[in-house]
Amino acid sequence: MENNTHFENKNITKLFVKFAIPCILGMLIVSLQMMIDGMFLGRQLGALGLAGVNLSMPVINFLMGVAMMICSGGSVIASIYLGKKENILAKEITTITFLLLIGVIEILSIFLFFNMEFIISLLGSNNEVYPYVKNYLIPMVLGAFLYSSPIFTETFARVLNKPNLVFFSGFIGLVVNILLDYLFIIKLQLGMSGGAYATLIACFSSFLLLIKFIKFSFPKNNIYFYLKDIKNIFYNGSSEMLSIVASTFAVYLFNRALMNTIGYIGVSALTIVFYINQLLNIVLYGLSQALQPLVSFNLGAKNLKNIYHILKIAFFFGGGVGITVYLGCLVGSEFIIKIFAKNNLELETLTKEALSFISFAYLISFFNIVATSFFTAIEKPLESIVVSISRSLIFIAIFIGILPQFWDIKGIWLSEPFAEFSTLVISFFLLKKSKKYLMKITKNN
Repeated sequence: MENNTHFENKNITKLFVKFAIPCILGMLIVSLQMMIDGMFLGRQLGALGLAGVNLSMPVINFLMGVAMMICSGGSVIASIYLGKKENILAKEITTITFLLLIGVIEILSIFLFFNMEFIISLLGSNNEVYPYVKNYLIPMVLGAFLYSSPIFTETFARVLNKPNLVFFSGFIGLVVNILLDYLFIIKLQLGMSGGAYATLIACFSSFLLLIKFIKFSFPKNNIYFYLKDIKNIFYNGSSEMLSIVASTFAVYLFNRALMNTIGYIGVSALTIVFYINQLLNIVLYGLSQALQPLVSFNLGAKNLKNIYHILKIAFFFGGGVGITVYLGCLVGSEFIIKIFAKNNLELETLTKEALSFISFAYLISFFNIVATSFFTAIEKPLESIVVSISRSLIFIAIFIGILPQFWDIKGIWLSEPFAEFSTLVISFFLLKKSKKYLMKITKNN
């Protein structure tokens, strides 16, 4: 980790772009893996296959959220230690983060497996879609560490100034996923389980490619010495987890509302829209992941000017991504939808309607996502949690309860853009408030 003096580079814009492009491309590849799974399953198994994946996502995203909490929290602390020139402690925190990831994910995996029947019922499955959910969810739960392991390596590779390796490992994972989807789903006819096996093996391949570059150091002190850091790993990363958990619960609310109104065809339409949502959100999360180590390092180095310069650049790039995806949906939505729908006219029509309303959120969501990661990077997880839960849960729940009473099914689709706009007001206020906090802790610079 001695090579992290690069964070003191005077050209912050160039440094951010150097980090952001590989991060975005790497996260984009992750998103494409999910979309390709959906394409194979949708074309092979139809609307029931897509519905099975979407109904499974709350559990999968919950496990991913826990992994992101641990890895993001650990990377923030490691980056701050690097800013303070305490490189050995940074390596030790890397090791502790990895051990925590394995332990916590495996405990949750075992618990979920032994309560699988109850969980599948809770997700809203009916008799038609139940076997699709079960066949997909069991492998994904048992292989939770395989699925979440690249989060650790990709997060700490960025801390170590190796963002290009993140892109490379993601690209290899994408290729492996495509080949295995074709083998397991098309050739071997393994159905939903085949899609899960392909994802697990592809993700673990990405992990294996990067793990040798991560700098570990076995902790030399007793556990009490690291208790504060361990607590801060969970505390600082809690906003990342709650962001995903809140989003997961929002998906659950959408699924329940749609299953109660138009059935699994509505969930299938939402699945296709959410693949596009993930395409945008993953890119924005990649942008935010580039922001975090740079901001955290400059926080440790007490460089306020650089911190705000990085934030402005992130908003500029994030806005560009949001506008681009929104315009892409206006121009190319029909082509994208047909890839998944396989000549199902009812599914195509419903998905196009859903996307035409939900896509308005893309013009706003970048601001809230960048703000969330920025608060995490400056060790203000409470503010990050407020923004995350507001956009992904509180306002979604409010508007799903209210808007359908006025606009029926269109009210469900409009819930997301209304929630993002409402959260934007909160994000702006909290960012203004954070200025005093940063000036206080950097005044001795």
